Amino acid sequence: MTESPKEFHVGLTMSGAISAGAYTAGVFDFLIQALDEWEKARRGEYRALGIDPAAIPNHRVGIPVLSGASAGAITAAIGVVALADAGQAPKAFAAPAPGKQKIEYLLPKLYDTWVTRPALVADRQRDNDFLTSSDLDGSAKDDFSRTSEIPAPAAAESPPVVSLLNARLLDEIAAAAIDVEKVHEANDLRPYISKNLHVYMTLSNLRGVPYEVPFDGGPYHMISHGDRVHYAVTGIGNWETSSEFADGDPQRAIAAESLVDGHPKKPQWKDFSICALASSAFPVGLAPRDIGARIEEYDGRRFPIENLVDRTDIKPSFLKSVIDAPPWWFTTADGGIIDNDPFEYARFTLKEAGKLKEPIEATLGAVKRAVIMISPFPELKPIQPAGKPASDIASIVAALLPSLIDQARFKPSELALAADPHYGSRYLIGPSRTIELRPGVEKEARYAIACGLLSGFGGFVALPFRAHDFQLGRRNCQRFLQGTFALPADNPIIRNWPPNVDLARFKAKESPSDKGKPFYSILPLFGSAADEVVLPEWPQITKPQFDHLLERIGGRFDKVARVLVAQNVKGLLGRLIRLVLPNLVRAKFINFVKFTILTDLVRRNQIQGWELGNLPDDIGLDEDDIRFILAELATPAYDQRNVAGLLKAATAVRPASPQAPDITADKIARLLEACKAATGKDYQVWQAPWNDKNGGALFTLASRAPNAAEQLVVRSGLAFRPTVDPPGM
Repeated sequence: MTESPKEFHVGLTMSGAISAGAYTAGVFDFLIQALDEWEKARRGEYRALGIDPAAIPNHRVGIPVLSGASAGAITAAIGVVALADAGQAPKAFAAPAPGKQKIEYLLPKLYDTWVTRPALVADRQRDNDFLTSSDLDGSAKDDFSRTSEIPAPAAAESPPVVSLLNARLLDEIAAAAIDVEKVHEANDLRPYISKNLHVYMTLSNLRGVPYEVPFDGGPYHMISHGDRVHYAVTGIGNWETSSEFADGDPQRAIAAESLVDGHPKKPQWKDFSICALASSAFPVGLAPRDIGARIEEYDGRRFPIENLVDRTDIKPSFLKSVIDAPPWWFTTADGGIIDNDPFEYARFTLKEAGKLKEPIEATLGAVKRAVIMISPFPELKPIQPAGKPASDIASIVAALLPSLIDQARFKPSELALAADPHYGSRYLIGPSRTIELRPGVEKEARYAIACGLLSGFGGFVALPFRAHDFQLGRRNCQRFLQGTFALPADNPIIRNWPPNVDLARFKAKESPSDKGKPFYSILPLFGSAADEVVLPEWPQITKPQFDHLLERIGGRFDKVARVLVAQNVKGLLGRLIRLVLPNLVRAKFINFVKFTILTDLVRRNQIQGWELGNLPDDIGLDEDDIRFILAELATPAYDQRNVAGLLKAATAVRPASPQAPDITADKIARLLEACKAATGKDYQVWQAPWNDKNGGALFTLASRAPNAAEQLVVRSGLAFRPTVDPPGM
């Protein structure tokens, strides 16, 4: 196929994000809105607004591939269904600005999947949520635990516990997403989506795929657990394009027309959604899924690595017993464990024919294809403190899995070039939120996304958290298209614009590089996409909502614990454990959960009642630093903290900011003294009547202070010992 000088190819990669998938969904939602509005302008629908189709950019920005891991895989999958569904209509805010219809979201299926429904505590009592027990009592209506070719297991007396949270909620969300009455007609397909849209979703294959590499001295055997599923979706777009890599890669063909309820091939879409759920099967927290595959899907599989892409001698070495007993199937865990940023699948799909072993043209003056990665977690991830983990077996084992996951995700060769302002084929959209310090003075917020607490699970705590991040994703995407996503005037895309285009109108707000050199938007904004997406207010939950959440967590704990014990410990011992478990474990578990969640809520200013207005103005600490220190007093890892430990914790993860004053031990001590006097406040501090081994004072929140009996035990030197910071940390 001849390459057009009027086409810019975009591959979308969506990283794993757990509940922060709401941000990714918002980015995707606005991107589609911007593309739709551009098409309306092309068709002359905005002539009345003075937009002449002959005087606007005439190139096409097209999407031939989506790749995703975990939450990114769900966003890709639901996004595909939403694009096919003819019943999707944009939703305006309930109170739009006068004379304006501000769009809240374009694709309701995406919003429902990421904002409305996935909650620890449902907003409406009749709705299911992650803390109900429909997965344990057999009341679930539809089974999304395995794809269609895998036989169901024998009926059990009671369903096994497969996850701490009720993952049946995800089954309901998936079922609702693929509930489609009508798809778009052939003359209404999106012209910027490839006729053959490639969708890659990563999987962590717990069974493993065996490989054999031939050597002169004999074969070398390996097992790969990093897996993926590749779908080719038709019936969504009509853009004529091709990909040597993806077209030649084993794929599962699936047509949008079969989405309609009652179609004989509708089960293919259920399998499609189960693959997305499998990619997001966060270990222990969410249920694993069983995926059926064909051996042929592995025989001709291409590796998205330049020096391996054309190798045919690295093949799976399945045993004959596996080959002779189809279907081949495996249990999955979260695809993000091994490949959380499947950038390479999008990059290789974009490569031109005959150039699979060459890099994509990346100079800004010639680039015509690029990967955009949406990653909701650019926040600093601190390394372990010195001396951690300890050298005992339990500590090493506990640290091993996170270390292996971090290493598997480490891709400097793939991601580093996105930071080069002169490199035009790789982009990143990540959360960015600015706050106003005073009129005309802004700073970048330390915490941009509301779903970032609890390592990404915290967005399930409250709908406003997810709604905030969805809108932030839309806003950040708009800013990206207005500024960063731009080309210089000497790029062939810009040079081929009609001669009567008003270049000034499409000039990027911020030139990506080469200051003083004009850059122009690759994807110009028209219609509703040109209206500013307003930054939403930072969301918080109330204390009654927090208390209700803890109550519901306790109820889920009771149910899961009883079923686990009943299924795994029989006889008198089982009955005894069920009798004493609530008294011995439940209170400690709930207390641990309470202060773990509270720590993040306080640190990120996401719970009401922790307003700092009553603290003195002369403490000399930034408000974010104050909240961090108070949050450290809530962490269940310690009963009490000393000033040195708080200082070390606060400075270890503090981002560089010329606007924030330095943190010192004196300032922390001043803060603690002020908080000791904050009677009745949630952040009131209690000072222990004992010290650490070096005589240093110890502190905690007043709400965590030991009772009189516990204090007496400590002072008498008996068994109870508080967990405190090491002296002189």
